[in-house]
Amino acid sequence: MSNVYCAVYQEELCGYMAGYAAVKLGYKNLGFLGGMSVPAVVRYGYGFVQGVDAAAADMGLTDVKVNYIYGGQFFGDADITAVMDTWYQGGTEVVFACGGGIYTSAVDAAKKVEGAKVIGVDVDQAGVIAKYAGVDGMTVTSAMKGLYPATYDTLTDVIVNGNWDKYVGKIATLGLVSGTDPEANYVQIPMGDGTQWSDSFTQDDYKAMVKDMFDGKITVSNNTSSDVSAADFATVITVDDQGSIKG
Repeated sequence: MSNVYCAVYQEELCGYMAGYAAVKLGYKNLGFLGGMSVPAVVRYGYGFVQGVDAAAADMGLTDVKVNYIYGGQFFGDADITAVMDTWYQGGTEVVFACGGGIYTSAVDAAKKVEGAKVIGVDVDQAGVIAKYAGVDGMTVTSAMKGLYPATYDTLTDVIVNGNWDKYVGKIATLGLVSGTDPEANYVQIPMGDGTQWSDSFTQDDYKAMVKDMFDGKITVSNNTSSDVSAADFATVITVDDQGSIKG
């Protein structure tokens, strides 16, 4: 619309960050539970697979696996939890639950298996997941949209600097704006306790990865066309694409 500014995000980038971090943190059996197969969710998922694959390649691993599925809705229920039960009880260590309230099914299943983890989406979900689960420490990280910096920067430019004409009637795709300050970016993972940092993947390691992405040394495909699948992004990992639970 002529009087509206619309911002969308490069979800594939923070999906990549989360997948890369998970493997670097020692997880080899991963899962992606998407809500519905809409472009934003698909970008998250395909980015996640690319990050998992890149970390596995960097570490010389050939035994990393990703289960991949869409729930067909943006909330959890008994049917989706049943599928997550088979994943976790079959050896899946961490699931990227990507789609509104669908994380509840991943958490409900993870609670039944000692050490099982989840990855949050859109915001730092560590607190939300801990409250729902009733225990702390279940969230490995979250693939986040930088809603605060994106909103703050835009409103500052529009209101303080008077640059509304730069934005009005446009759609912007937001991603990285800094190679040195990950928290300034419009896609990121949590720098604080929302990520389970360790010696195998430190904040400095994350900063180095972000710089390489910003500098173009790491590229992430945003291809969501119907002739591409999650498995197409795997070079050293195995992807088991299980389609959709519903719909």
